[in-house]
Amino acid sequence: MFKAKRMARVRLIVLKSKVEPLIKDLHEAGVVDIRKTDYEGLDEGRPLTSFDLVSTELLRIRSALAMMEPLAGKKAGGSDDAEIIPAAKAIEEAKAFEAPDKLRVLNNEAVASNERLKSLDNEAAMAEKLSQFKNVDFKGLSTRTIAYKAGEIQIARIQKLSDSLERIGSSTLISEGNVALVLYSRKDQQAVDAALAETGFNELSVPAAMTTPSEEIRRVNAERELIKTKLKQLKDEMTTLSKNSIIKAAKLFRSLEVEADRAEVATRFPQSRFLCVIEGWMLEESRKTMDKIAQRYGSSLVVEDVKLGHDEMPPTVLDNPKIASPLEFITNSYSLPNYFELDPTMIYLIALPIIYGMIVGDVVYGLLSIIIGYLLMKKFEKSYIMSNVSKIWMYSGVPSMAFGLFFDEFAGMSHFKLAELFKTWTGISLLNAPLWTGFHRMESVVALVALSALLGVVHLTLGFIFGAINEWEHNKKHSAAKIAWIGVEIGLILALLPFMPMLIPELGKIDPGLTMPGLVILVISVIVIAVTEGIIGLIELPGLVGNILSYSRIAAVGIVGVVIAELLNDFLVPTPDKGILLALVLAPIFIILHVLNCFVAMFESLIQGGRLNIVEFKSKFMHGGGGIFVPFALYSKKI
Repeated sequence: MFKAKRMARVRLIVLKSKVEPLIKDLHEAGVVDIRKTDYEGLDEGRPLTSFDLVSTELLRIRSALAMMEPLAGKKAGGSDDAEIIPAAKAIEEAKAFEAPDKLRVLNNEAVASNERLKSLDNEAAMAEKLSQFKNVDFKGLSTRTIAYKAGEIQIARIQKLSDSLERIGSSTLISEGNVALVLYSRKDQQAVDAALAETGFNELSVPAAMTTPSEEIRRVNAERELIKTKLKQLKDEMTTLSKNSIIKAAKLFRSLEVEADRAEVATRFPQSRFLCVIEGWMLEESRKTMDKIAQRYGSSLVVEDVKLGHDEMPPTVLDNPKIASPLEFITNSYSLPNYFELDPTMIYLIALPIIYGMIVGDVVYGLLSIIIGYLLMKKFEKSYIMSNVSKIWMYSGVPSMAFGLFFDEFAGMSHFKLAELFKTWTGISLLNAPLWTGFHRMESVVALVALSALLGVVHLTLGFIFGAINEWEHNKKHSAAKIAWIGVEIGLILALLPFMPMLIPELGKIDPGLTMPGLVILVISVIVIAVTEGIIGLIELPGLVGNILSYSRIAAVGIVGVVIAELLNDFLVPTPDKGILLALVLAPIFIILHVLNCFVAMFESLIQGGRLNIVEFKSKFMHGGGGIFVPFALYSKKI
């Protein structure tokens, strides 16, 4: 539970003639995380001989599927865990599968037709601009001696162009709006071009075969309709072909993908003329599965354990009960513990809801936390992040309700005040006097801060205990330092405890004789830290006080929520004495604002609780850097 699952490094020495079936068995078993290794005297690994052929067919089928899925629907391809076709048969069937080639031809036709449509749109736009010259046959305008240019020009510059062309002579300007047509003698081409450039004339590219603009528009529209009809026919053909072929295409794709993985994994292990050496990590609990595989190959396969190297780090597989899975999400997301470190997940499972509960600290808000968390979990059940966050909110709602009873807070009201509100509406008296006196946060701020700091001391002490355990096998001096840090905490508490009644009179008198033992423990602990960690440890001493005071944010954030809740209750609580109509208006506003305040409290509590666990607690014992266990499996997954 606090330690990662036990791993073993295994070496498989197998005859080359048995490599392909062994890879298949390992892939189906999914128990070994195969790592790339090198051995002096052995050649580097090479992919299986089928790799090139499989890759070619896989690319072909993948391209076809990319076209089929939008037409037939992705779900039409079936599930990813469909039956795997044997390699040789999959390659043979893929070669004979004509649908990808047919689909590619149809798709190319569709692409060409769409490109022609775009071209026709441009031609139609051109003809539309020239439609003002409706009786002009552009095809007959150009002769051996006469040329023309049609284009757009700013209306304010038309007169300037007209004057320039008049000076040239042998040229004519016809304009309609901002569209102009210039007829000129070919011998004056250079002068006309200069005049057009000077006035900002934007020439239009008139198709050589264009007659009158109206005739051109009729031709374009007719061709456009033909192409649209053709595109519809092509789409129908592609859709039918896709629906009829997608299941087979998906099955072949999955089978070829599996074969490609198997062919590629051979690059990870070295080989000689007759042997291959496969190395990797496996869980100790998978030992029986590996033994069964070894039995199938007899003397053709040797399986042996490999002793860990000095700096070698096995991958980490957390071993927590299912109830801890939402908190395991935090462990996985923020630096996985390395194989030899303790797993903080179970501490998160206890500490984060307690911190959350202390901040929210309201029975009604705790209930809302459970309800909102449940609704969000259902809505985002496919989202890894949101589903886990929602479960944390649900878990944390329970301690929120417990602290709500301790603080006597029900949506910012005491239980007695809530009963009184019920009485004003129904006339039914549920209580004649309060059942208990709660710890009112607004009236006991110093005590609440002290309680938060005490929680911080307990939390950090757990971190130092974890740190001492982590370091014991590797560096006993560092382990002693972790214990000394606990001594510093205890020494500080004992030394300061007799002075606490000055801040919290409710504590009564505390024996001042605790101060001296506390100072002794503190001095001894500081000396141990100086010896074991040196100047760095001494520099970090004030940081410990800062770490403990960081937990005062529990009190601060919680009080903010209480203030907002009480303000809502003071100004917006719907009561009959305000009038039924006003009460009916206030009621939804009152409820909505309390729900919003609750949601803000939920969000802040999660952020602050997460920060105290990840930054303050975890930093006391965990280096992190754990590797992920990725077994070579048929349905690949990270564990």
